[in-house]
Amino acid sequence: MPENLYIVDKYDNVLGSATRQEIHNSDMWHRGIHIFLFNTAGHILLQIRSSRKDKFPNTFDCSVSEHVMFGESYEQAAYRGMNEELGIENIKLKPLLKFRMKYGPHDNMISTLFKGELDDNVKIKIESSEIQSIVFLSLDDVKIMLAKDERKFAPWTRELLKWYLKLPSKVKKID
Repeated sequence: MPENLYIVDKYDNVLGSATRQEIHNSDMWHRGIHIFLFNTAGHILLQIRSSRKDKFPNTFDCSVSEHVMFGESYEQAAYRGMNEELGIENIKLKPLLKFRMKYGPHDNMISTLFKGELDDNVKIKIESSEIQSIVFLSLDDVKIMLAKDERKFAPWTRELLKWYLKLPSKVKKID
């Protein structure tokens, strides 16, 4: 069954809905979420995208990245995505940033970035069709990796990490 997503304008006003494929084959703006999860040591969880992904396979991605389904709020999409991709529930998320970004050709998105902290007892169960593996990295290691080879990161992840680390970024904050 096709996923129906919001169609929005560049100010996040809802214009209607369309399938993911229709949206990605046009220049329509749509909604997404990203989550940065940290362990108690302050290391960020990054996923390595599956080799079967149609866009940016085998690259580092946010802890969670999802489209917002038609009828869902940003927060609902974040909790759904965290459960679907990592099998995690009951982690409190805090919105950090609402932003506009061009993710690629014909891929324009308004997204919200959330942050959460994992306790040491959390059980993670990755969705293998989406995720090859996960890693926990220090922010210092992430900075070094970004400086060495930005192409190892999905473009949105690269820009969000740069924003988070207060480096020059293509992320355009909106209210």
